[in-house]
Amino acid sequence: MFNPFGKKSYVGIDIGHYSIKLAQVDRAGNGWRVSKLFTMRTPQDAVRDSIVVDTEAVGMAIKQGLRQGGINANSAMIGVSGGSVIVRPVRIPKMAEATLRKSIKFEAGRYVPSSAEDSYIEFEIIGETEDNQMDVLMVAAPKDVVESRLKACDMAGLDVEIVDVEPFAVYRSLVECDPDSEMKPKTIVLIDVGGSTTSMSIVSDGVFAMARSLPQGGQTLTEALKNYFKLSEEDAESGKAQLNIAELIETAPKENPPLRVVQPHLDDMIREVRRSLNYFQSQAAEVGGTAHKNVDMVVLCGGGSKMQGLAEYMSHKLGIPTVALGVFSGDRFVGPSADSEVGQELAVVTGLAMRAA
Repeated sequence: MFNPFGKKSYVGIDIGHYSIKLAQVDRAGNGWRVSKLFTMRTPQDAVRDSIVVDTEAVGMAIKQGLRQGGINANSAMIGVSGGSVIVRPVRIPKMAEATLRKSIKFEAGRYVPSSAEDSYIEFEIIGETEDNQMDVLMVAAPKDVVESRLKACDMAGLDVEIVDVEPFAVYRSLVECDPDSEMKPKTIVLIDVGGSTTSMSIVSDGVFAMARSLPQGGQTLTEALKNYFKLSEEDAESGKAQLNIAELIETAPKENPPLRVVQPHLDDMIREVRRSLNYFQSQAAEVGGTAHKNVDMVVLCGGGSKMQGLAEYMSHKLGIPTVALGVFSGDRFVGPSADSEVGQELAVVTGLAMRAA
């Protein structure tokens, strides 16, 4: 957008498979205010496997969303996620940061499934160990994932200031924003239930220990109901919203065909979560310095986490306290209107927008 005075104005943009969210966030005393917010449907089939395959359609949608949402911005903060985005701690020989930056692609080659040359790679040195080694948090994102999003924003007339990793944005808006948060020193699991996939991250004492993408999302459940009962998309979504997943905890739950339809898909996701937790605990001795790390809490967010009773059901299945949180769950954020919901689906976009506040 044209800005005659050259002053930068920012917007956080969360580009998902099923929706695009735009937000501006300002500091407000000791907290934050979501001053502008707009959500729209992603153009059909425009995003596939985290890649924006129709950059023109997404760019035009963002441009229209900015206009409809009354958002004035010329710079954007965007995020990337998905199974091809790697976030993992690694232990390597101790070296200067400048030396590591020169050799990072070689070091990453052992961990990045695709070619390191085809990825953007960043890192943060977490700390040194006694055996002349150091722990490094490595982040790698395929260039086609990043560049497709950059191109869509360019189509919308926006310069991209920062490309962040979506799990980092979630942690920023739900945990890091509160200096008094009891979750900071603990080992927590962040589960962002999106439309087509679910992002799972393990954060221990403020350091990301694992991040992975699970193939189940909220749309998986909608499709299951839609196909089984021969419903329209709207009716399937409406029916899903009326379910109480916690009813599945009962030893002899009342016969409820819709719950029976979605249960296998929920259990598949929980099984993947449990498998990742087991892997994390088995690897804790190698990176992190302790033989075993207990997970203290599971935090659910994302639009798919709004299903009634999902937190209770997951807590029952995993044996770990589980809560569903949104940016408006506490008192750190003020919404754009007095009737704002909890904001579970806004964790990514507000976390991105916070980078400019």
